[in-house]
Parts: sequence; structure tokens; C-alpha cells
Amino acid sequence: MHTIQGWAGLRLAGMALALGFLGLGPVVSADEIDTAADTTAADDLISTTGVADDAAAETVSAPVSTTPASPLVRFSTSGTFGDTSTISAGNLMNYNGIVQQTVRTPSNVSFGEFQVLPDLGANVSTTYDNTPFTVALTVGEVNGSVPNLNQTPIFIDAFLNGTITGETQSNVTATFDLDPENLPTFQVDDFIFTITKIDPVDIAPFTTNGGRTSIQGRIEAVQIPEPASIAVFLVALAGGLGLRRRALARKDA
Repeated sequence: MHTIQGWAGLRLAGMALALGFLGLGPVVSADEIDTAADTTAADDLISTTGVADDAAAETVSAPVSTTPASPLVRFSTSGTFGDTSTISAGNLMNYNGIVQQTVRTPSNVSFGEFQVLPDLGANVSTTYDNTPFTVALTVGEVNGSVPNLNQTPIFIDAFLNGTITGETQSNVTATFDLDPENLPTFQVDDFIFTITKIDPVDIAPFTTNGGRTSIQGRIEAVQIPEPASIAVFLVALAGGLGLRRRALARKDA
């Protein structure tokens, strides 16, 4: 966990939290708070209290900015195949998107499905060689309301490799490019959603389930503190600063 040195750092953290979550300015990261606090804490303490002692440099934890949440979210998806020159003899499948699917997070969900075309002759074959594919996801409602702040659509990339031959054979796999350190994340109103996984997809031939193969994954959410909660934090922060100044004044006397 990041730490903030002294009361100047705590005050900076509170201001950043309030400005970021009330929409009055950009959200400030914990690293930025650390850097600013290191360069301003000592001077600020001297100018506001007249005291620069070791006790004033105590370490406090940064305030928690998010909590787990279970919003009801309605979303839709669409998909596009990229560079078709990587497909040896033309594309033999479609993508069927999701239309207004509703789930309560955290939840496993479908992001759509691949479907191999019917009526392929036994000698019809095509190979996918790192063929790019992209899923676009949009959110229409959260908890039954159209959001005011909406960072969708978001785009998730995949690559297809393998061969489809006729109606009875396919070894094509779609692998989604999800970096565990940089998962697809987006904000809708006061919720932050994350696509935590999308499983690799082994695409079935037409003779299996009509050639339909679902894309499965998981979506989770956390909630940004409400303005009222931030106000309570800031009031407590101001009270703590006042008590600290009075304690330092008595020590000086």
C-alpha cells in the first residue's frame, strides 16, 4: 500500500480524492500523491504550524478509494475480423454479437459467438494465421438507468489460428489478448468495471452445435465512494488537522 508522509500529504490525498471523485478535476494516482507529498510536506508543516519535528513526519495510510459492488449492468457487443489477407482462402465464419444482455456483477458472461458457415464442401478449406479479431462492448444501463458518464465502447483484441475444412473439421482457436497487469477497465457513472478474463475459444465445425461457439468471460465491478462519504472523510480530515495544530502549539508553549 502507498503511504503519505505527514499531515501535508494527508491533506493532499483528501483534496485529490475529492476533486477526482466529485468530477472537479482528474483523478490523482497514489504515485503522484507520494511524489508531491515528498517535496512539499516539510515546508507546508513549517509554514502552517511553525514546527518541523520528527513526530510531524509520521506515516499514515492513503484512504481507500473503491469498494466491491454488484450493479445490474446491461451491455451489448459487436465484432469485426481484421486483416483478411491472413486468411488463406477467405473467411468461413461469422460473429454473432450480444444484444442488451443484463447481468449482476461479478458474473460469468457471454461476449457473443463464432459461427462457422453451413454448406461447405468437403474440399473447401481455409487457414487463419494470426488473424486479428476485435470485440467492441457498449453499456446501455446500470441499475436500470441510462448512465451520465460512460467510457464505453471498449475494444478487446484477439487472434485466430487454425484451419476449417468442410462442415466436419475445425481446429481454429481464438485467443484474447488480455494482459493480467492491464485488464480492460472502464467507468460508467460511479462504477468501475473490469473484464477479468475471456477464455480461449476452440471453434467447432458446422456439424457441432450448428457451428456456434460461445465466447465466455467474466466481468467485475467496484464502486467509487459517494460524495456524502467523501464529505464525511474531509470533515474528519479537517478535524484531525485542527487537533494536530493545537497539540503542536501546546508543545511549543
